Amino acid sequence: MIHIYYGFGKGKTTSALGLGVRASGGGLKVVLVQFLKDNKSSELKSLPFEVYNAPDTLPFNPDSSYQASVDGAINYIKNCNADVIILDEFIDIIDKFISLNDAVELIKSSNCEIVITGHREISELFDMADYITHFEKIKHPYDKGIQARLGIEY
Repeated sequence: MIHIYYGFGKGKTTSALGLGVRASGGGLKVVLVQFLKDNKSSELKSLPFEVYNAPDTLPFNPDSSYQASVDGAINYIKNCNADVIILDEFIDIIDKFISLNDAVELIKSSNCEIVITGHREISELFDMADYITHFEKIKHPYDKGIQARLGIEY
């Protein structure tokens, strides 16, 4: 089945990883592939499942130089034999680093549970999904100029 966690509220990645922890506890093989993130997020140190290595650093505004990283991740996903694949921020690379058609094909060709996070609604993905959860920001410390905090936001 396909799960989508989307919106501008906090908790999309946390929810996806929680599902991954549950699946791993149930004996399923879980893999996390993150996009538009570097490998410095705190949760990566404690996950009980495989994590595809993100770049050590990420440009503030990823450009064409980031394409090789995305291509490597896509190739990894195509050859992955997991029961659950978490594609964190995958929605946000569509039409920038992977075409919508290629993204749909990738999801359709995966013979496992797929968990996708991102910010926007893409009707073709939503039509394919079995679960869709919308995260809406009502209030956030960023609104007061408070920067991301280690262990809470990253």
